[in-house]
Amino acid sequence: MTVIEVPADPYAAADWLATQHRWVRQLVERIAGPIDRREDWLDVLTQAVNDSDGDGAAWVEYERRHPAPDDDAAFWEWHAQGPQASPQVRAFGVMSSGEKNLIRLVATLGGRVAWSPADVSFDQRGAAVLADWLAIVHAQLPVWLYPAASDDALIARLAAVSDATNGEGSPAVPR
Repeated sequence: MTVIEVPADPYAAADWLATQHRWVRQLVERIAGPIDRREDWLDVLTQAVNDSDGDGAAWVEYERRHPAPDDDAAFWEWHAQGPQASPQVRAFGVMSSGEKNLIRLVATLGGRVAWSPADVSFDQRGAAVLADWLAIVHAQLPVWLYPAASDDALIARLAAVSDATNGEGSPAVPR
């Protein structure tokens, strides 16, 4: 088994995650554009996630003050008068709930975002991303917090998830 180091720096870790998981890269690029051309993609992603929460609240307030009309033509005029989201927020907004959960997980590396263990409802690909995300979080913790044996147990569990998803021989993720 090949052993690779997980970056502890959040931005390097996000790049590593997008390299390890093509699906992560595809979802991120739907929001931030080609990440090879954009060093600040993690900041863009984090801002889109956070701004989407504000956009949702703005729509609730807009609808409270200006109820939607029943007429089709009037509805679209009403909609055009409502809060305007950035293209990144709109790209995030149309994703499935599973895609949003994964994007929120990645965005946690860029700063504070609303995320909870209740958001963990991933398919097999998402479980592999979560395992690598946990390795990133583990790499950011001080070594003195965990005895060496706990590192070994965590690595074995994470490697098992990676192997089950990506096939035997995937690089292990040490501390």
